[in-house]
Amino acid sequence: MPSIRGKPKEQISYKCPHDLFLKINTAIENGEFASRNDIITAALRTFFENRNYDVKHQITEWLNSDEGEEYLKNVIRVVLEENK
Repeated sequence: MPSIRGKPKEQISYKCPHDLFLKINTAIENGEFASRNDIITAALRTFFENRNYDVKHQITEWLNSDEGEEYLKNVIRVVLEENK
């Protein structure tokens, strides 16, 4: 039977700020992650997955909210006053 292999990985070097280094080590000590590699991989995956969230949808939702409606009214009021 052929051996089972994981996804190919590339190695990078990263100089971590001390406060983040301590948080990483604490998370590992608390059993939240098995290794530094695991926590950094999880953080990067979360970053890249969340940054592709539909921003247009978020903006539309906000503009349709009471706060967004009030904002638009104020912007329209300012523009109309400037064009008098």
